[in-house]
Amino acid sequence: MKPKITHVVILLGLLQLTACNDSTSSNSSSNGGTVSGYTVTGQISVSANTATDSDVNDVNASTSVSNNSVQTAQSIPNPVILGGYVNVAGAGNAGRSKTNGDTIDTYQVDLRTGQIVNLFIAEPNVAVNDLDLYLLDVNGQVFDASLGEGTKTETLTVRANGRYYIQVVANAGASSYLLNISQNLNTIVSASEEANALVLSDNFEAGNAIVQLNEEYGLQAQSNLHSLGAYTESTDMSRRMLFNFDTDSLTAQSTDSGMTFASDELRDKYATLMRIKALRRQPNISEASPNYYLQSFRLPSDTYYKLQWHYDMINTAQAWDITTGSSSVLVAVIDTGVLVNHPELKGKITQGYDFIKDRTVAGDGDGIDSNPNDVGDSITGGSSFHGSHVAGTIAADTNNSTGVSGVGWQTRIMPLRVLGRGGVGTEYDAEQAVRYAAGLSNDSGTVPTKRADIMNLSLGGRRISSGFQQAVTAARNAGVIVVAAAGNESTSTPSYPAALTGVISVSAVDINKRLASYSNYGSSIDIAAPGGDNTSDVDGDGNPDMILSTVGDDRSGSSNIQYSYGYSSGTSMASPHVSGVIALMKAVYPNMTPQILDGLITSGKLTDDLGATGRDDNYGYGLINAQKAVSAALAAANNSTTDVTAELIATPRSLNFGTNESSTTLTLSNGGTRSLSVSSISNDSGGFLTVTRSSVNNSGLGDYTVTVNRSGLSAGTYSATITIRSSSNTLSIPVIMQVAGQTSSSSGNAGHHYVLLINPDTLTTVKEDRVTASNGVYSYRFTGVQAGTYIVIAGTDSDNDGYICESGEACGGYLTRTNPTELNITGNRSQLNFSTGFNVQYNIIAASLSNVTDEVDIDNNIDTATQGYARLKDYREVSE
Repeated sequence: MKPKITHVVILLGLLQLTACNDSTSSNSSSNGGTVSGYTVTGQISVSANTATDSDVNDVNASTSVSNNSVQTAQSIPNPVILGGYVNVAGAGNAGRSKTNGDTIDTYQVDLRTGQIVNLFIAEPNVAVNDLDLYLLDVNGQVFDASLGEGTKTETLTVRANGRYYIQVVANAGASSYLLNISQNLNTIVSASEEANALVLSDNFEAGNAIVQLNEEYGLQAQSNLHSLGAYTESTDMSRRMLFNFDTDSLTAQSTDSGMTFASDELRDKYATLMRIKALRRQPNISEASPNYYLQSFRLPSDTYYKLQWHYDMINTAQAWDITTGSSSVLVAVIDTGVLVNHPELKGKITQGYDFIKDRTVAGDGDGIDSNPNDVGDSITGGSSFHGSHVAGTIAADTNNSTGVSGVGWQTRIMPLRVLGRGGVGTEYDAEQAVRYAAGLSNDSGTVPTKRADIMNLSLGGRRISSGFQQAVTAARNAGVIVVAAAGNESTSTPSYPAALTGVISVSAVDINKRLASYSNYGSSIDIAAPGGDNTSDVDGDGNPDMILSTVGDDRSGSSNIQYSYGYSSGTSMASPHVSGVIALMKAVYPNMTPQILDGLITSGKLTDDLGATGRDDNYGYGLINAQKAVSAALAAANNSTTDVTAELIATPRSLNFGTNESSTTLTLSNGGTRSLSVSSISNDSGGFLTVTRSSVNNSGLGDYTVTVNRSGLSAGTYSATITIRSSSNTLSIPVIMQVAGQTSSSSGNAGHHYVLLINPDTLTTVKEDRVTASNGVYSYRFTGVQAGTYIVIAGTDSDNDGYICESGEACGGYLTRTNPTELNITGNRSQLNFSTGFNVQYNIIAASLSNVTDEVDIDNNIDTATQGYARLKDYREVSE
């Protein structure tokens, strides 16, 4: 008898900034066909800190307002993530700006000292499509600029409070882009991009450059340099040489630019950087760099750890004071597979397997085999690399000055692949992986040399057969601890395998320690962990409050997967936090059984109680606390208690009120076991900010309400610092807030949207609706829909190429963009609501990763298209 097949899907959240607001919207619908059939309607919400360029290339955008100069600058909020498009004349797709060009987009904004302005260039070929980033003072004079050549990002740091103009300038070609303004946190930029950066405010000598010639060009190379006004006294072309620029030509270059500068020094430095850009384009030059001034010391390089707010929330740093894990502890990640050669993971990978039987679903050209590498799960490009994200949270290589951190520095990963194309797999394949991880007989005919200690299943479905329960029970009896994601349907209906007996079911909380809007809840929930939130930026770092971890990038359309880091949210992201912490516990208590762990969870020794006292249906026994968990495991192993130095912890570490929010929660906790008391809380806001007790104990620990009052304040951006002193340490919490002007909008706008009704089997667009935002909400309506199965996708087409949801464009889907829900339409449907926003998975590839790709052998019959979703062809041709 053949086994019963049940589909299992990834529990993955949205990858773009979103927010939920109740409102209505006007829209213009033109679907084609007749009105016979059913009506499908819904609303699409957008985050308040989302904005769009007012003059993109899309010919169907309802309004186009020039923002090409300081005089016509577009006002934007702060912080913000903004999508736009620029092009030089004749470059890019046919559209509104193809012929005459739209070389400059200008934005007016109030900025605060230390803020980061980041430009992400969407087009993959940045050598042809070169965009630069400028910061102008209130008088319209250039104050700073990032002029990198061949870089995907341009980044500037604000040096002083004030009103500024930001300009995005097309130096060559055409591209969509994302403009991001954040608080003073880590910039997301790779080491290779850092090396190629050309920033006006950097400390370098104007008038010269360090150049390395290609020796084979010899005198021809020097002749070309002379034509560019560059001369050297050196004759040794085997090494780098110092070239001086002709003073007259430098002056002419800065004058010809048409820009004015805040000082003569900046003018000369600008001309020097533009000359270096020109040198870098020469085929006979292998390197051209500014001649930087050096100091006797420099600060250590940044890592992405500071972007991982979720580790502060669960006190991993305090747990690491006790243990960073053990290489003898194995966590099986039963998922889409893992990028086994990702530099942040490959040293952590142990024996694994690919259990996907169906060759088409597998996507790697074969069925079950011993290669668990993730080849990507999307047929349109932009794969989730879900299993790699999960694995990175559990055990990414940590403390190596590169990339992200994992919960277990020494923990190892057993990758088991059961989810393939579309993030879908079968129960049977997953059961074989469970058995393999536990060292039990399975379809592979083999077992690992060492079984897993823990297995993480960030997957699930509404139903599962009793045989899967038997497999889980057998795994537990073999000593394996089983952890699973509770599900993302925002329902109390059980999701399996999380709801099975013996499985630790994990719900998700947001940055405010509230149950995430998507998270399942109910009687099966055991514990909660950070899962992220795609609707907020509470800490004001200019990124969504989601979970950052290891992923891949297959958007280039080739079979080469580039290793990177990306944001995701969902209970899928919460579950590996728990698995990672349990791995730390196993490091100090190797003999801890699943039954012993059950007792520790129900005793409350591993968690911070949230919600109703004791266990509740939202958070189970509470939010996982790594320090408590490791201390409890060590105490159980030694039958004693562990003494950990007190440390005041605040979550979140920074606050962003934007233009709409007036209050939020700041939580203070003790990261150690020794006593601690809060002695004072103050702020330097001058009166617009107050901090009051909400739920606080006698030591001053607990929840505080932070409130801002905009009354009487002029339009602009305001910042402050909350200083919290305790008997152990002092914390400083940066706060940012904006007061909107009379003409400013306090609601988000992601630009003109195309809402598509799509056949999920062929990815053919059946219906299209064009909508604009009103008060942060888009309303869409399809009429004449025939009975059938569909998905709903919405997004922008800023480059006017006929496809939405490409890099640099806004995108959303019902219920999620990466795994849209298939709708069986047999009648009218309403309230199919979801969110949209700009894709913020940055290509943040570290130096050691920049030239490393994953060679994938893909069957020629498998669709590897990387374009977004096609707009309705007939509708597009008529309109344009």
